Amino acid sequence: MFGPVVAVLPLSLFLLAGLAVGGVLLVRRVPSTDLTAPVVRARRRGTTVAVLAVALAVALFVLGTSLPQTSLRRTQLIAVVPLAAAALHAAVLLVGELSWPRPAQRVRSARLAVRSVRQDAPRGMLTLFTLACALTWAVCVAGTAMAADDGRSYELVQGPMTSAHGPFPGAFYAGPIALAAAAVVAVTWAVLLRVPQRPAVTGADAVTDGALRRAAAHRALRVSTAGLLGTSAAMLVLGGLAVHGVGGSWGEYVGGTLVEHEVSVPAWADGLAAAVACGGGLLALFALAVLLVPARGIRRLETVR
Repeated sequence: MFGPVVAVLPLSLFLLAGLAVGGVLLVRRVPSTDLTAPVVRARRRGTTVAVLAVALAVALFVLGTSLPQTSLRRTQLIAVVPLAAAALHAAVLLVGELSWPRPAQRVRSARLAVRSVRQDAPRGMLTLFTLACALTWAVCVAGTAMAADDGRSYELVQGPMTSAHGPFPGAFYAGPIALAAAAVVAVTWAVLLRVPQRPAVTGADAVTDGALRRAAAHRALRVSTAGLLGTSAAMLVLGGLAVHGVGGSWGEYVGGTLVEHEVSVPAWADGLAAAVACGGGLLALFALAVLLVPARGIRRLETVR
């Protein structure tokens, strides 16, 4: 009874939220004429990184969808696209942090300031990133424990009848997703370690340089966290739908009389599965909202008064 609602409502909300994200980003964008030169250069660099990461993610998605419909590797590749996009974004950002800014003067100077990951990374976003990692791996473990032997469906056995439904986030999907999540964590942490160590932006004062470092760390954490939360959301939706959809009926003739048998999950389990799927849809919206969280204090520093 809840199947169409569970399937359509999260997708519809996700699409509407995506349109809202695009609109908000356009409205909140500060014109380059209102920014200082160091911030303009940093923004241009960040835009290049984002475009390159998106292009690589789209290429990966196209590669996955180009595989034959019957290929199971196709579904595995599509399942890791959000995390692959986050890892690629962090990797490109790491290359950017390693190669820019480059000191223009022959005689180099540096401010006597002690910088660390704790100082430059936004505490709230870092905490959310940690929780997102834990949630992703927890869902992978739970899905692996609950899945059928094939690792990609949920199986219900009642007496002589067995019913299976999928896709379900078992080991077949959870394994690649867990590895992709580990890659996201490793590359993102490498970015966070690099941000305090890179040279200062030429022409930026101490306050602006600190804000740009926090913005770089925030950018890496924001995209990686959204990728982890989005993947967890997809697994929860698919897992809930699989449990909700499992079951069936069969009949047999006993003494010339048709006796019908039905296998289904208990009503409470069916309701719980629907709640998990809807919760996954809401988590997907939250993952999208994470991409809207601005770096703290950047707007005040960027705008010329």
